[in-house]
Amino acid sequence: MNHLHKYGKSLKEFNYNNKEIADDIYSAINSTQFLGISGIVAFSSQGDRIALTQIEQVINGNYVVLGYYDTQADNLSWFDREVWAGGKVPQDRTIIRKVLRTVSLPLFICMCVVSSAGIIIAISLIVFNIWNGHRRVIQSSHPVCNTIMLFGVIVCLTSVFLLGLDGNFVSPDVYPGVCQARAWLLTTGFTLAYGAMFSKVWRVHRLTTKAKSDPKVRMKKVQPWKLYSMVSGLLVLDLVILLAWQLQDPLQRHIEPFPLEDPASLADDSKIRPELEHCASHHNTVWLGIVYGYKGLVLVFGLFLAYETRSLKVKQINDSRYVGMSIYNVVVLCLITAPVILVIGSQQDASFAFVALAIIFCCFLSMALIFVPKVIEVIRHPRDKAESKYNPDAGVSKEEEERYQKLVNENEELQRLIAQKEEKIKLLKDRLSEKEAGKGGVYLTPPIITQDTQDEHI
Repeated sequence: MNHLHKYGKSLKEFNYNNKEIADDIYSAINSTQFLGISGIVAFSSQGDRIALTQIEQVINGNYVVLGYYDTQADNLSWFDREVWAGGKVPQDRTIIRKVLRTVSLPLFICMCVVSSAGIIIAISLIVFNIWNGHRRVIQSSHPVCNTIMLFGVIVCLTSVFLLGLDGNFVSPDVYPGVCQARAWLLTTGFTLAYGAMFSKVWRVHRLTTKAKSDPKVRMKKVQPWKLYSMVSGLLVLDLVILLAWQLQDPLQRHIEPFPLEDPASLADDSKIRPELEHCASHHNTVWLGIVYGYKGLVLVFGLFLAYETRSLKVKQINDSRYVGMSIYNVVVLCLITAPVILVIGSQQDASFAFVALAIIFCCFLSMALIFVPKVIEVIRHPRDKAESKYNPDAGVSKEEEERYQKLVNENEELQRLIAQKEEKIKLLKDRLSEKEAGKGGVYLTPPIITQDTQDEHI
């Protein structure tokens, strides 16, 4: 009061909005310290009385002194008289233990084993494709394009291993690198595998469209660079999107917390906070929309081309129907898997199993549809003379093509000559009619001109 009086103020002027008087009162309480009846009277900065504290516990209905705490001297005198139920000191707060949800180890091992088997099969088919490259059944299906597809299958199956890697196997610092590797492998693997099949169906559609106006197109060979350039174009577009994503907004480790759960043991006086790792970026929805939109357009367009060429057979690409069936399966599985993953993303086992099975099923089915007929053909006809380029009779099929082309040219030439002869015959008939008309109506029967005797009449 004396301090306020010096500045012409009074306690009567204090209200809860007067900060100056409130600060003066607070300063006065902090500086208060005197010896009272109960001992030293002083207050802490939080407004607590600084004095000797007596600690008691109710034991069997009676208060038992356990000790004293001197706040000023920060001294605790403890008598070790406390009694705890079960002999365990109770917690002064709820202990929360963070538990990371990870993919089930048996499920991960099972998917890795199946993926490894698929990789071995794909490598075996690459060897088969190269070893039997001289066979016509392989040559007519563009073996290099098939090899590209198999490399894409291997990359996709390799991504299954990375999809199951989580906190059980990698540290939080390494996890962002795993996220980037997942995106690169899965995207490029899909482009190599699906792009090779897409390019084949595209060429079949182009050949059949041009053949309607020019029948000779059916006999022309498909230029391999056109198939490879399409796959390269799709791959370059993937690389541009992935590089922009990684440089501008890279994938990071994102933790999704779940509600608190009770521990398995009732004796455990704590709560469990489940957590799940995700690969995400700041604008994850935008990048996923770009990738899904681009891939979706390619899938739908491939489905349209496969439907348009479903009943066509082209000699230059002998496995177009099987490629179309593979595209059907890939499109259907992708259109089902993508939205389902967005729904069950919080369930690590279900999400991993669904994606892994979709990848494995697509890869195995595509390899089976495209290569099983070729393997059966090679096994049934191990020494097919008409196909082996190392056989003396290797030129039979090529000669047949040349002979067919020669016959087509001769047929066109004969049709042209016949048209000329018919024009001359018509002209002779007109002249005979004019001569008969000039003889005063006397009708003479014109000679009958046949195809065999037309030269004589001419």
